[in-house]
Amino acid sequence: MRRIKRVLVVGAGTMGHSIALVFAQRGYEVDLVDVNEGILSKALSLIRSNLQTLKDAKMVRSRSIPKILERIHPTTSLEIAKKADLIIEAISEDSKAKRELFQTLNRLCPPRTIFTSNTSYLNIFQLTKRIRPDKMLICHWYAPPHLIPLVDLVKGPQTSAETINTVKKLLLKLGKSPVVLEKFIPGYIVNRLQRAMAREIFYLLDHRYATAEEIDRAVKSSLGLRIPVVGVVQRYDYTGLDLALTFERNPSIHLVSKERRPKVLSQLVKKGYLGVKSGKGFYDYRLRNIADVLKERDQKLIKLLKFFNREKFTKE
Repeated sequence: MRRIKRVLVVGAGTMGHSIALVFAQRGYEVDLVDVNEGILSKALSLIRSNLQTLKDAKMVRSRSIPKILERIHPTTSLEIAKKADLIIEAISEDSKAKRELFQTLNRLCPPRTIFTSNTSYLNIFQLTKRIRPDKMLICHWYAPPHLIPLVDLVKGPQTSAETINTVKKLLLKLGKSPVVLEKFIPGYIVNRLQRAMAREIFYLLDHRYATAEEIDRAVKSSLGLRIPVVGVVQRYDYTGLDLALTFERNPSIHLVSKERRPKVLSQLVKKGYLGVKSGKGFYDYRLRNIADVLKERDQKLIKLLKFFNREKFTKE
């Protein structure tokens, strides 16, 4: 782990810019690559906004901010990969694009470089079979990476124990909570649970059982409070396993078991309502600055993190 001094984050979008901030906060030199100059410019603006939010929360000192920003080096050229000790791939979920990117990186990077992908569901090990199989793994972060502790570490068929241990120790040093999956499964743990919830959410919306606001209110007032304390498995111990078994056998609750195209979601996308990034989704953000919307979310997450002491943020 001591050999890792320079990190290359490829893709400066929703995840990439925040991942770059995580490493820069902990003293690593970070090259942030994107083919789009506009995305790079926006990424730097969001990084500054995130640092201001962290400063307001007393999680980073004001005098440290210039040093953190100096460690982040934006560029549109992949040639910088020649200096990388660790790669964080965070581009779009496109199989061809990811395969071609890793082929290019394999030619540019020195033999020591560890390759990781932030893919949410693609089997990167099938896409990159002959590319550094012992140094390839999935390193899946959760938004926003500079606040959410969880990172999924997924082993490939030939990923070495040294590679897994190195990245795990590195993530712990960054203040993250890595969870190791012994083999690949699409979506890992949390995304699979969220996918099951999504089927029910869109079923309720499409059939007008409740509005988006009411569904969110119900979850925030129940699961949102309970899950951080008892999780999703231990809560059955508190319910009583006999009662849990009875509930699971309840024939009146017919859950969505088939893939259905969500009508409401499809209609919103067709209209160009893509969520916060476009100014409108299920909620309307058009009268607010996107940075302010993200800042409000982050401030609430920070309060929860501090309250549950799930993560220790050390001032630089």
